[in-house]
Amino acid sequence: MHDQDKKFKESWEKVQSKGRIQYGLTHGSVFGFVVFILINLISLKDKSLAEVYFSEKALQQMAIMILAGIIGYATLKWWMNQNIYKKIVYKENHPSEMH
Repeated sequence: MHDQDKKFKESWEKVQSKGRIQYGLTHGSVFGFVVFILINLISLKDKSLAEVYFSEKALQQMAIMILAGIIGYATLKWWMNQNIYKKIVYKENHPSEMH
């Protein structure tokens, strides 16, 4: 097993032990918040910081992006990481099939 695969496997096993919901809440909300910040940076040339990030509209937009991050991004990343993990475990358990 490659060193990178071993590190990923160990790391992902720790993440898995905390559960999918914890993963979604932490990774998805951070992703959604970062997207919110980055998308609204452009608006700062025409509006004040308070209007862009602290208005009622901005808070609604932030909530939607965080939810999208939790539901969309985190779900997709969990699925992708699970597939990578399963491939690593399969290769580990079937070394004779390696070419």
